[in-house]
Amino acid sequence: MLGAVGNGLFFRRQANKGARFATWLIWLGWGGAVAGLIGTAMNSAEEPVAGLRGDALSWVMATLILFVSGIVHQFSIRYLAGDRNYHLYFILLSGITSSALLMVLADHLGLLLAGWGISNLLLVRLMIHKTGWRAAYQSGLLALQVLFVGFFFLAIAFGILTTTFGTTSIQALLHTDLSTVDPNALISALLIITLAAMTQSALLPFHRWLTSSLNSPTPVSALMHAGLVNGGGFLLVRFAPLFLAQHGLLYVLFTVGVITAVVGTCWKLIQPDVKRMLACSTMGQMGFMVMQCGLGLFPAAVAHLCWHGLFKAFLFLSAGAVLQEKRRPIEERTSSLTVFLLACLGGLSGAYGFALVSEKPFLAGNTTAVLIGFAFIATTQVAQTILASGRLGSRLIPAVGLAFVSGCLYGASVHLIETLLQPLGISGPQPLNSLHLTALGLMGLIWLSMNLKPLAALQATRFWAYLYVLALNGSQPDPATTTPTRTTYQF
Repeated sequence: MLGAVGNGLFFRRQANKGARFATWLIWLGWGGAVAGLIGTAMNSAEEPVAGLRGDALSWVMATLILFVSGIVHQFSIRYLAGDRNYHLYFILLSGITSSALLMVLADHLGLLLAGWGISNLLLVRLMIHKTGWRAAYQSGLLALQVLFVGFFFLAIAFGILTTTFGTTSIQALLHTDLSTVDPNALISALLIITLAAMTQSALLPFHRWLTSSLNSPTPVSALMHAGLVNGGGFLLVRFAPLFLAQHGLLYVLFTVGVITAVVGTCWKLIQPDVKRMLACSTMGQMGFMVMQCGLGLFPAAVAHLCWHGLFKAFLFLSAGAVLQEKRRPIEERTSSLTVFLLACLGGLSGAYGFALVSEKPFLAGNTTAVLIGFAFIATTQVAQTILASGRLGSRLIPAVGLAFVSGCLYGASVHLIETLLQPLGISGPQPLNSLHLTALGLMGLIWLSMNLKPLAALQATRFWAYLYVLALNGSQPDPATTTPTRTTYQF
């Protein structure tokens, strides 16, 4: 906030110095967030101050927000050089960082709602950076409509919670004995919170605003996809103790997450440009994160949220390099059965490494098994990439070893977040049931179809062509947010 106010008051005629001043303060704030995270890890008992509370989840999110914002600020100093709205851009960028921090540090329902609403309004304004560009204006208008619906949902849910629990303190209501609370009111509030999270994280059917947001400046897209889109996941994790007491709602989260993850990931593979591909990728990743919430593995969802924020910010900020890459022929992605089976050995070692480091049973009898299953799929892909690029005999041991290391690193990140968030009591693996196994089997079948030649033959069928056209049409942005002719873009 000091960066936004100071930049606005004292650097109107020295926009570049104001941008560097704001960036310096962002990095100073990041150092403070790291100190807060370390202090909370050493002493988890923190009292709220003026409606704010720095628990472990707050400091993890604050550290991520400030780190990504610092990189975006640093990148924008040169990227936006010469822009007519340069000064205003950095004021808004610092302001949106402040409002996002207010949201994650709030212990008062009103402050959380204020941070949520202000950050979304500033996001819309940043999306319409080129105010005279009709497509950008329409992108911002569409985002405003969807995000306002989410804000409205959240306001209603918070009103129900305040009335039901008799308090506006988030920590107080999370520690209330739920047997004394009206269950119908609680379920209604949590369902509405779920809808608000779905709008923010662009889950089906609220995804259109995100796939139509690509007229934003690239650093704005990086901050949007690495930060604010994750707000839905943060909201679910913040109220995780309430969700863990409602198993039916966890099934709803899991189902919505699986559908969005499958659809978003499949859409990603057929996009004609890099930013649209990244937008669909974010949609799929948000689905996977919500799916982990539905499994009761909220700390794993936070770990996924952090990793996604970091790599998606990097991918957006490096998207311009794609224009200078030398185009190569599309390589065949399928493998022989022998290579695939050997890669599965690497997948088994990676899944075992994940279970070992994260201190989870390798043959878990609860929803942790689903997470281990995805660790197997991911590390199998690592091993397959190595095996497919040379002689099998000389590459088998390195492939298996690297898969094991990858699984250990993933397990270490999940274990670290679980350790930090342990005082919050938000980890509750659920018993495995047919819904979990069916979803895992479906996603495994799609994965196999992308790797094995016999299943790849399906791509020659009429049904495959129907699915392709259906996905291509469904993933298109809103027509009003596109620029079909260059004469409509005058910048």
